Amino acid sequence: MRRILLGILIAGCARQAPEPAVPYTPAVTTHPAPVSDEELLCYYGDTHFHSGYSGDNRRDGPPLEAWKSALARTPEAASHLGGWLGGYFLFVTDHVTYTKTRPDMDDALFQKLRAQSDDPSIDRSGPDFTFTAFAGAEMTGLRRGGDYPYFDDKFGHLNFFLMDSIAPYVETDMANNQSGETVMDRFAANPQHLGQFNHPGYGEEPRTGDDSQHLYPYTPERDRVFRFIEVNDDVPKHWEKGVSQYNLCLRRGYHVSPVVGTDIHNTKAGLTGQARTVFLAPSTLGKSLQERRSILIAAARAGRVYATENQTLQLQWSLDGQLMGSRLERRDEGEIQVTAQCANGLITRLEVAADRKPDVSEDKIDNESQCTRVLARWKPGQCQFQGSRKVKLRGVHYLYVRLWIATGERAVTAPIYLESASTGSKP
Repeated sequence: MRRILLGILIAGCARQAPEPAVPYTPAVTTHPAPVSDEELLCYYGDTHFHSGYSGDNRRDGPPLEAWKSALARTPEAASHLGGWLGGYFLFVTDHVTYTKTRPDMDDALFQKLRAQSDDPSIDRSGPDFTFTAFAGAEMTGLRRGGDYPYFDDKFGHLNFFLMDSIAPYVETDMANNQSGETVMDRFAANPQHLGQFNHPGYGEEPRTGDDSQHLYPYTPERDRVFRFIEVNDDVPKHWEKGVSQYNLCLRRGYHVSPVVGTDIHNTKAGLTGQARTVFLAPSTLGKSLQERRSILIAAARAGRVYATENQTLQLQWSLDGQLMGSRLERRDEGEIQVTAQCANGLITRLEVAADRKPDVSEDKIDNESQCTRVLARWKPGQCQFQGSRKVKLRGVHYLYVRLWIATGERAVTAPIYLESASTGSKP
């Protein structure tokens, strides 16, 4: 297998394109994202999808049909990509019985969902790429006032992954329901779990991440488990608000990666949208289902992740040779290296963004320009790009890459964190 060398041009496109601070508590001082000896490939997927096990989707089919639908579409999608494709994945995340306003999923249904994710009919393991099914669940909070429970403005929507049961999170007593933070912390108590802050900020529901007032306070236990935040749901107008919430999460001290969760409620629509979450991981060909899941989850935990509105974009970057997702000592300068290519669009602009003091109070931030600065910018106008640049990093706490395609689609990567246990403080 070839070693991955960030900053070296990947040959050729598949086809030409059409025309004031809260105290910061870092978990570790130096923690480079693990690098495999194998080439890192792109795995495209969706981290938020509903089947008929969700109460607002009862006339739809079971989870197995969602994975089959996604699997059926992967050969066509794969035809647009070159050698950087590793495969596809889909998390089915049905609602847990918590709102008491509809018959959502209890633990018996969740165990069926888990069993269906292991079904051999969706165990695609080659010859050219893999498809990997994941089981999850979505929690929706309550307001504890009046006779009719509704959304809790200290909870919102959260996706839970890698748990054996949802029994600890199912509502059983409407008169004495759990608080949102109690449920979140009960989930976060197990370091093997993985969680996601759902929904880019939109609408009037007080969902997690709508603004800084509805974003959970940082704790090391929550940070250890909640590693994703949705920045897009395949609706372009939600992008700016979603990425601003990503920055707010980073400013609070969370080590999160941006993801796309389409929130589709249609089991026949698996992976139909353009937007994707992408994991960078070694080849999973010839691996068992459990091995493939472990490889992809390891990449997710390491922060080798980006969110994109284009399902054919390949994007990688590093700072001083360390991959995105790394947690490094602070420094005054460093060298950025970026490679990118797109199979169906010209890359018009790339930027390295870093945190800065916001122009407005945190509860007023609604776009990333209010709290970031540009360290480097390129305008390639080509379907492939490679570049490197020395940048000043004094005062930088985190930085990430954002990219635009001629179609108007964009992407944003996981950050690299510059932090020190002795001097760490938020911007």
